[in-house]
Amino acid sequence: MKSIVLLVLVATAFATNLAAFEKLEQSKLGKTLLKTIAIQMQTGEPLERIFSTLYDLEERYQNDQREDDAENKAFQGVCDADLAGLNQEIANLEQRDTELQAKIDELQPVHDQKVGQRVAKLAEKALLQQVIDEAQAKRQEQNDDFEAQREEFTFVSGVLAEARRLFTDNLQAPAFLQKGASEAVHYTPQVFAQVATHLNAAAHKAGQMKHIRTFGKAIKLMATLASKSQQYANQELTGRIIQLIDDLQNQLNQAFDLARKTEDARRQAYEAYNTLLNRDMNKLNSAIANLEAEIQSLADQLAATHSSQDDNAARLEAKTQQRDDRRAECQQAAYEYQQRRTARDGDRQTVSDLIGHLNSNMRDLKEYIAMRVAAGDSDLSQ
Repeated sequence: MKSIVLLVLVATAFATNLAAFEKLEQSKLGKTLLKTIAIQMQTGEPLERIFSTLYDLEERYQNDQREDDAENKAFQGVCDADLAGLNQEIANLEQRDTELQAKIDELQPVHDQKVGQRVAKLAEKALLQQVIDEAQAKRQEQNDDFEAQREEFTFVSGVLAEARRLFTDNLQAPAFLQKGASEAVHYTPQVFAQVATHLNAAAHKAGQMKHIRTFGKAIKLMATLASKSQQYANQELTGRIIQLIDDLQNQLNQAFDLARKTEDARRQAYEAYNTLLNRDMNKLNSAIANLEAEIQSLADQLAATHSSQDDNAARLEAKTQQRDDRRAECQQAAYEYQQRRTARDGDRQTVSDLIGHLNSNMRDLKEYIAMRVAAGDSDLSQ
């Protein structure tokens, strides 16, 4: 009974070891080491030599891992420093962008307000310019009207002066003054006819004028008087007609003096009013010029700030990309380090397991290799 139990235990142990050997063979290193042992078994070399090789190999794995750990730690330390520096630069650029945007938010409303004020001032200037133009046009109209009055008064004055000359040049000659009234009749009809014709022509023209129509009626009346007085012509009647002409001339001069004074008053009022308007216009022009200078200054500041913001945004994008690239590089290095560590741990475990089997399961390992070689397994044969 004990023998049977013992056989069962032996069989179970061998099966367990067989599974461990097969697991060793699943790795490339395990298969290589098993093949090396198989070669030594076939050549008759002592298997103890493999122990030295395995111990050296295990120690090398440990040394390599320690070196790799140190290198990875140093590299990841540099990565952490680089990423911290890049993150700080990114934070500074983001803060700079916030500051630039705050400046834009501060400048833009002021700029827009100044633009609105300029629009209002330009509208005010346009209205004032309209008032100036209307005042100037009205003043020009008044001046033209006065000049028309001057021409009309000059015309009537000339008519009266010519009528008086006709009388005085022909009726006040020495011969006329020394002779009696009966002798003077011989000379006056022609003069009265000339005066009447002259005054009639002037009265017609004066009646069509704007400012001296009343004088035109008076001239017409004198023309009629001169025409009817031809048969009664004498020095006394002529003197009365001349007196009428002088009276009318005085009235004409007085009327023109009044018109001139009115014109002077209107001119002075216009000049005073125009001075005030020009003063207001100068103030508006100055205010508009100041606003335009302020608007240009604000526009320059906004343009410079937008340009700085664009440059800052480009730098932020570049730094962000640089950080992301560096992070990916560090992560890739960490992944590769972990892969190497995992692979090295696996190989080292394979070596350790094989050492354990050589120490405790040498017979089963030899039997396993012999079975594989006997079965013609090319992986464990020469």
